Amino acid sequence: MRLRDLRGIRTFRPATGRHQRHRHPVHLRPQAAAAVPVRPSFAGARSRGATSDAPRRRLRPEAAVTRILHVTECFSTGVSRAIRTIAQLAPEHEHHLLYTGLDEPGESTFASCRELPDGTSARIRAVREVAGALGADVVHAHSSWAGVYTRALPLSARVVYQPHGYKLSDTSASRPARFAVAAAESLLGLRSDAVVVLSTQEARFARRLTPRAQVVVVPNVPTLPVREGSPESSEAPRGGGEMAHPTIVMSGRVSRQKDPEWFVAAVELVRRERPDVRAVWLGSDDDKGLTERLMAADVTVTGWVDADEVRRLVGAAGVYLHTARYEGFPLSVLDALALGTPTLVRDIPAFEGTPLWAVDSPAVAADRALALLTSREQREANRRAGAQLLTTMSPDAQRAALAQLYG
Repeated sequence: MRLRDLRGIRTFRPATGRHQRHRHPVHLRPQAAAAVPVRPSFAGARSRGATSDAPRRRLRPEAAVTRILHVTECFSTGVSRAIRTIAQLAPEHEHHLLYTGLDEPGESTFASCRELPDGTSARIRAVREVAGALGADVVHAHSSWAGVYTRALPLSARVVYQPHGYKLSDTSASRPARFAVAAAESLLGLRSDAVVVLSTQEARFARRLTPRAQVVVVPNVPTLPVREGSPESSEAPRGGGEMAHPTIVMSGRVSRQKDPEWFVAAVELVRRERPDVRAVWLGSDDDKGLTERLMAADVTVTGWVDADEVRRLVGAAGVYLHTARYEGFPLSVLDALALGTPTLVRDIPAFEGTPLWAVDSPAVAADRALALLTSREQREANRRAGAQLLTTMSPDAQRAALAQLYG
């Protein structure tokens, strides 16, 4: 397949893993198994809550493969893992990637990968041109800025928008700022055919902001294998179930959204009772000032780490404490549950209706963390709650939701 000359867009060739800037027409080389001559239309039933004037969906030929272009400006950490998981759980479709971010796409997940150019206008044009050149059936925008690039101009493909956490969820933002975000989402939502949500709160936002779009709940799933059996034997507890080498861990970019100050406050309260507790923050130091605040409180900041290191550090932790102000539904929490690490989450709407142990203040977080560090029974009860959640946020559940979304 021949693409038109897309100057300034960098291409990742899965066979070599190299990036090159092209000044001449580029030939995409999809995987052989994905090369299908028939181009399907997007199929999918309207979900509950969609209005009667939602876009019509044509039936897709049985033997056809849907060609999907994933677009994101933050191919890093949770978002990159979520996109990879979608591609892996829906291999019957042909997945392409247009992106920027810290992570490398890898050599086999996508039929083709291209880097977004610099500048908002250039990115808007790039989405339209790449989607047209590919003959994409679906353009799936991941996160808010990708939603801008994808919906600023009309596309011939069907548009799926996945915010990965609406900014409206940030209750600390000013009222005018939230109003502006809502207005922008509503305007852009006129070009959304479907909205993918991760929680009941996101579903409410989507139905209010984009009432004509299909709303599909596609549950996140762990990106690490679920640990079999109890990890208690590796915890080296003292007498009575008290952990001998306790560590409290948080995973995410060092940013205002993830709220390192909340984490520091909880850790300092825990250390009044257990001065030996170690605290670790896994994630890139996006905000230097907040990174310094963590380090001043004797919290180890690892910077970006790969999946093996996440598995090692989170799997060995006494408590995983998720402190973000707002989220879609964080993969880091699901990974901690999969590893059997006792998990506490800040009481935010993303976790509404789940069996997770939610805490509404650093003081409550400290009390619950101390209980987990000192009681085997508390740890096992916490793990049972996590295992219950993983029965609904599973690969099978996501695979079924993707079938509804993509047809």
